[in-house]
Amino acid sequence: MSRRDMERSAWTRVLAKKQIIRDFVCGEHRGKISLLKILKISEPFRRCYDGRPVVLADAGFFWLQLALDGERAWFTVMFDETGKLLQIYADVTDGNEALSDNPTFEDMYLDYVVHEGSVYELDRDELEEAYASGRISGEQYRESLAAGARIDRKLGEDREAIEAFFMEQFEKLRPELEREA
Repeated sequence: MSRRDMERSAWTRVLAKKQIIRDFVCGEHRGKISLLKILKISEPFRRCYDGRPVVLADAGFFWLQLALDGERAWFTVMFDETGKLLQIYADVTDGNEALSDNPTFEDMYLDYVVHEGSVYELDRDELEEAYASGRISGEQYRESLAAGARIDRKLGEDREAIEAFFMEQFEKLRPELEREA
């Protein structure tokens, strides 16, 4: 497993960025929400979907992150320089630690992506291999599969509402980020 943080401190590809991290409350859930703007990057970050390359990080692009404390999903939503939503990425985690100034999570390998209306499951093979090799316990494996199934179902059933929610959060945070020096 690898520990990741909201500041993306291990992200060496990004040479300069501007970021805000704010408290976030949704009902009884508490956590953090962040908007990061990439100012300078060593090379664009691309992924392929259905055989087509898609740029997900480049100068001027935005990454919105949402982490609720104790939850087993960490959302990263990528936007291009015009504010077009490119994809929603959900990491299955071993439980977010989202109340600190720089929230963190342990990555449990399994991921889900919403891109152009389709939901993709990624890296199940990495989860299987981590379990088979003993890097994660049987309980972590089962909890990750259960969390993944919940994420997959929610993204499939409520995709449009989830996209609208993240667009609303982006539009709320973007002016604040742009005002920051």
